[in-house]
Amino acid sequence: MKKIIVLGLSICTASVSFAQQAELAIAKAKYTFSHVLDTNKRDKPYTEEMLLIIGKNSSLYTSNVRLEQQINFKKHVAEQIRNNGGTLNGAQIISNRKRPTIETDYYIFNQENKFYTVEKLMREYLTEEEIPKIDWKINKDTLTFSGLKCQKATANFKGRNWIAWFAPELPFPNGPWKLNGLPGLIVDAYDEKKEVQFKFAGFEAVKVNPIDLKSATEDEKALTTAMMGNEIRIPVKALKVSAQELNRLKKAKNDDPYGFAKAQLAGTGMEGLLNITKQSFGNRPVPTASQFNNPIELK
Repeated sequence: MKKIIVLGLSICTASVSFAQQAELAIAKAKYTFSHVLDTNKRDKPYTEEMLLIIGKNSSLYTSNVRLEQQINFKKHVAEQIRNNGGTLNGAQIISNRKRPTIETDYYIFNQENKFYTVEKLMREYLTEEEIPKIDWKINKDTLTFSGLKCQKATANFKGRNWIAWFAPELPFPNGPWKLNGLPGLIVDAYDEKKEVQFKFAGFEAVKVNPIDLKSATEDEKALTTAMMGNEIRIPVKALKVSAQELNRLKKAKNDDPYGFAKAQLAGTGMEGLLNITKQSFGNRPVPTASQFNNPIELK
């Protein structure tokens, strides 16, 4: 059932200053992500369309489904404002979210050797580390994906034996998720058991004309969709935490979703969202280990 919500769901968080500047995309690669979350149900893997946004120095790996939802939602809000005399007062904004999506984004800044993870748990939380180094073994096997001639590489990474196919003609050291460091874009990758797979779903070059937002108000910036998916920008209001702190937050959310949401919204002025949150969570049982016993990182 569709739910009525109000604009301004973003929660104010502590700002984090970054040296990295927003970078325009020069290319995009799509992947069909497949993950056997429960080894007792191998015939029912989780799947989602993912997107790698590539710049000259950086990349962003994100959910393409979530990105399209955000773009369409902002267009919907802008239309409601126009139809409501230029204001949101009294307007009803309908959520277009039809399914849960992956809420984690991965940023790589090659020159700075920085890897950022941004995870949305009501608020956006950020962790920072060096770019993961993967000891790839490149062999002579080749395979073609949609006309792209690719070469095979293998590595053990995060507890899994990976097979990756990279395209030397696309000189980007990037790939899906945390996979990186090959002399060409990783267009297809999977672990040897094929429990986790990133299947190539397309590549395109991007030409973006940046829009001038210097004179725009904050509300106008929030409603702008022209740059969504066309630039690599770390959220300026993400709250920086350690990996251990993030894991504790994720566990708290999994153990008690409604209680976690209540704590996150406390003192923000957005407590009215709790009823929507409670309806969203309903009386779902807490997942057991057998329901999610196969994380992408085994160690």
